[in-house]
Amino acid sequence: MLQRAFQAGESKARSLVNNNDRKESSQEMNHNPLLADLRVIELASMVLAPSAGVILADFGADVIKIEPPGTGDLNRNWHKIPGLPISDFAYPFQIDNRNKKSIALDLKSEAGYEVFCKLVTDADVLITNYRLRALERLKLEYDTVKAINPRIIYALGTGFGEEGDERHKPGYDTVAYWARSAIETQIFPYDGWLRPFPYGAGDHPSGMALYAAIMTALYQRQRTGEGSKVTTSLLANGAWSNSIMLQAELAGAEFREVRPRENSYNFIGLHYHTSDGRLLKLSLVNFEKNWRPFCEAIGRSDLPDDDRYATAQARIENMPALIQDVTEAFKTQDVAYWHRVLEQHDIPHATVPTYEEAANDKQMQANDIIIPLDHPTQGKIRTVNSPFSVGGTDKIEPGAAPGLGEHSVTVLKDAGYSEEAIQALLEGGVVE
Repeated sequence: MLQRAFQAGESKARSLVNNNDRKESSQEMNHNPLLADLRVIELASMVLAPSAGVILADFGADVIKIEPPGTGDLNRNWHKIPGLPISDFAYPFQIDNRNKKSIALDLKSEAGYEVFCKLVTDADVLITNYRLRALERLKLEYDTVKAINPRIIYALGTGFGEEGDERHKPGYDTVAYWARSAIETQIFPYDGWLRPFPYGAGDHPSGMALYAAIMTALYQRQRTGEGSKVTTSLLANGAWSNSIMLQAELAGAEFREVRPRENSYNFIGLHYHTSDGRLLKLSLVNFEKNWRPFCEAIGRSDLPDDDRYATAQARIENMPALIQDVTEAFKTQDVAYWHRVLEQHDIPHATVPTYEEAANDKQMQANDIIIPLDHPTQGKIRTVNSPFSVGGTDKIEPGAAPGLGEHSVTVLKDAGYSEEAIQALLEGGVVE
């Protein structure tokens, strides 16, 4: 594939040879993206580390993704695993790799490692989630990279951290984030789910932590002139996500027994079925403010004066009856009605949506959470934006995730390799 790109697409490659020209063009199109002068090397697979890299790319960083020839990032094919939504389009890879360049490079070869060293020499950031033993074996660990480029920000994402007996274990969010944090203990039934666990739902917040660590280290480098290593793990982020409940244990709090819905400790956070079979979620946090308006909204203005519910202690003692009264009230009207009256009374609530409804959420569209993507093979589709903006700068328009090795020639030319040297690397199988 790359041989053809080298021979037939040379004119396109030449247009990207001069990195300064590329940046100037990008700045003109996107009003000077905040990170346009940042060069990032990504040695990563799946979701955790690439999700940090895609946020950098969204803000204009030049992110060069190094992938093994032949296979590439495992996430290129992970949409095919049983249980995930069926599509020929590699949608998991798209979301975490847009606006990046891909070079297919054999890091196990001496020539491939030399290419890596040349690329990392003038890079600002290296992102990786390779396992620790692999980093050592390939001479990609921090001390070696620092010797090549002392100003590098070396960002490492792991499953279980760099210390302890489990540091070399494979870690994915389903085990290291959700299970080990005790989040599953809190909310998941042990008799199993009918649907697969949401893909990447623990990786993405962990990737955000890695991104924050990178930006903090860049600020430190601005002050000191020195590079540094930053690290985070799925285990740490899972614990942070569940930190209030873990703090309860650390403080010696007494945990309550698990109860069925009809005998729940509190009605305010439960789901309720409407007359048209939809599921409505409540969240009455400011109870003193919301209690009477809520009762009026559900057509039960008598409840605040009912002796069973008039005080906090009375409500606790009669919670099963209160749950039943509220449950029956919601069954009388459809979800559209409840949205209208709950909004009128300023009651926090939401319908549990289908994926189709979530993808077409008008509030998400109004806030650029769901944004357009003009894809070269999929046409005009939409994608999920990274979850924050910075005033005074624009993000890069989302583009297609790169094909495996799509930019190998361009990256090598930008690094100063001659056409003859690139041809030799191609023919030797070092790049493809």
